[in-house]
Amino acid sequence: MQSTLCAAVAAILAWVACAGSAPGGARSAVALAPSGEQFFLEIAADDRARALGYMFRASVGSNEGMLFVFDAPGRHGIWMKNCRVALDILWLDARYRVVHMEAGRPPCPPDGPCPSAVPPVAASYVLELAAGSAARAGLRVGDVVVVVWDEGRR
Repeated sequence: MQSTLCAAVAAILAWVACAGSAPGGARSAVALAPSGEQFFLEIAADDRARALGYMFRASVGSNEGMLFVFDAPGRHGIWMKNCRVALDILWLDARYRVVHMEAGRPPCPPDGPCPSAVPPVAASYVLELAAGSAARAGLRVGDVVVVVWDEGRR
């Protein structure tokens, strides 16, 4: 029984590691704040996933997040169209250092304007967390977030 369970877990881990288009094909990761706080991340690494983001979600857990992976560094704008929850948005450079953040960004009104949040500097990643999570974890501009990709890929 235990060997069957181990084989099943190994098969699932192999499938997860091969799927997606993030580094190493990762579809998930864990982010570690300097405080030790952990966030379990979904990966948005293609145009469709980045466009959808957290749209239409009723909630985001206190230790959940989404990491947007871009093909090249840039001033990647994020908007809150069709989002139902406020988010902390952190832009990270290629070394996962926080280069800009907007805390508690509210959802856009259903029938109103929805301006994008654009960082003043280029970033390689955008990390979205439930509003208040960045403050709870003590995250500030200049901090490095350790991102551990599934199977330990970075």
